[in-house]
Amino acid sequence: MPAIPDEHVVRVLRPFVAATGPVLRGLRDADPLRLGRLAQRRAIELQEGRGELEPVATTTPRRARVARGARTARARALDRLATSKLPGTPRWQAMSPEERDDWWVSRVGRFTSAVASIPGLGGALARRLPVSDILGLGAQGLVICAIAGEHGLDGRDEQVRLLAAVLFGRDVDPAVHGDPHDADVEREAGELRGSVGSSEDHEERGRLAALARAVWRMGRTLWGLQEELGRRPQGGRFWRTLANVPVVGALASYRSERSGLKRAARAAAQWVAREQGRTR
Repeated sequence: MPAIPDEHVVRVLRPFVAATGPVLRGLRDADPLRLGRLAQRRAIELQEGRGELEPVATTTPRRARVARGARTARARALDRLATSKLPGTPRWQAMSPEERDDWWVSRVGRFTSAVASIPGLGGALARRLPVSDILGLGAQGLVICAIAGEHGLDGRDEQVRLLAAVLFGRDVDPAVHGDPHDADVEREAGELRGSVGSSEDHEERGRLAALARAVWRMGRTLWGLQEELGRRPQGGRFWRTLANVPVVGALASYRSERSGLKRAARAAAQWVAREQGRTR
């Protein structure tokens, strides 16, 4: 008999799933360098046949040729952005679900690595709590839900089943444990996501800070299921062993979590494919 009842696992996972929508949208759209917006604008210009530069005549004054050369270089850089794998670009729209899975692994992994380097998550806090483990767990949960969405698995309890299977090796039936949209679930989900997606979340810097806090809270809520955590996807034994070595341990821990994130993504995609195959 499991140490933790299925009902408790479902009760923890439901608010997590409910909170992922705004957090994933925030991670997808976070654009501190405004590259995504530039890429979208350039893609529209190219689709409409605008933005093409005419050749510069050799008789054009040198200053004008230099200015035109700078504009050409900028346009070429924007052209590369317009064909990059960024949300809102034609390339993003044409990407397969599998390609978007890879994008989410990279996006969430880089973000959580950046969050782990925040001073407030080091020092005394790092000694009391396993920072990289908590952030890694939150990242795995977010990526699993993102992959579910990319593959058309949108129901809350479907995603709860997926999380329980991939993170904890549990086959749970959320349908027998109440309503996934009840008031307690919504309240707890609101506490997890904080100001992400609210009217306060409008400036890029404030949005990134809100996302960082949300990812930390979401990782900590999953950390409450400690007795089940030994089953979650983890990095290779080499990186996990090296994580215990002073000085290099932090880097090894992040590498291990990144490897575990990729394993979680593969397991989630395989689980979704099996489930969808059964319903066809």
